[in-house]
Amino acid sequence: MKRIFHAGFIAGLLAAVPAWAQDWKPERNVEVIVPSGPGGGTDKTGRAVQVLLQNLKLVDRSVVVNKPGAGGRLGMIYLNQHAADGHFVSVSTVPLLTNHITGVSNLTYTDVTPLTQLFSEYILFAVRADSPVKDGRDLVARLKQDPQSLSFGVTAIGGTSHMVVGQVIGKAGGDAKRLKMVVFKSGGEVTSALLGGHVDVVPAPVANLLPHIKAGKLRALAISSPQRLGGDLAAVPTWRDQGVDASFDTWRGMVGPKGMTPAQMAFWDSAFAAMTRSDAWKQDLAKNYWGDNYLNSSQAKAYLDREYKDFRAILGDLGLAK
Repeated sequence: MKRIFHAGFIAGLLAAVPAWAQDWKPERNVEVIVPSGPGGGTDKTGRAVQVLLQNLKLVDRSVVVNKPGAGGRLGMIYLNQHAADGHFVSVSTVPLLTNHITGVSNLTYTDVTPLTQLFSEYILFAVRADSPVKDGRDLVARLKQDPQSLSFGVTAIGGTSHMVVGQVIGKAGGDAKRLKMVVFKSGGEVTSALLGGHVDVVPAPVANLLPHIKAGKLRALAISSPQRLGGDLAAVPTWRDQGVDASFDTWRGMVGPKGMTPAQMAFWDSAFAAMTRSDAWKQDLAKNYWGDNYLNSSQAKAYLDREYKDFRAILGDLGLAK
């Protein structure tokens, strides 16, 4: 169904921005950089942003440019080759912080210009339907007794899935450094390994696991959200429900190159505010079980400051911080 966006809606948002902040606007094609290959969650985010910027007429012309490689580092290098140019924006993800903490990359969020935080995504812990692990409490008890007794499928050591497991076990009083992690090339491979019985537990974003849970092939033990979610996940307990004071979310935002001007940042503050208030964006949030985490540029910088500190603590507990 085609959705009509009223010009008055956008005009009202822009009217709230001081006149000096509207002095800059894109004069040519805007590149929405995706620091990964096509098809994954980061690519999905970049394409959703590009479509809405276009459909809401927030920019005249835009295109998605995939720049995969080196855990997102190549995308950030490409972004910063266009310093102080507001025609280039990039999707930002957790590895922008964690790769710096673990020494994988010398680039981090302070080397670019934070523009917005868009949404949070929570992590499901799932096992095969026939797994002897009953629930989250049982999982924690087994791992406290023997951290090597169960294997976890992840896509990277020190990645989001590894960190959330480490946080849960650490908060429960277990030895997070001794957990058994099995690394695969993609989220699809991780899920296939769980379905085939090659690993015992998989912590992964909701979208990766929910279809198999609904089909009865997998069973959810817990979700990393601070409170229970609705819909198909209404019956899935949080870790706090099961006696572990832990919550964790991965997220996606947008950054620009280093050296952007206040007028350029003000334009993107206005554009992303309009985009995230649209019905189409809210439908995307609901469909994907994304948590509304919109923040403007100044709020995003403060948020990333806190996240960097928290991630350093978690990765330090895992023995991975440099």
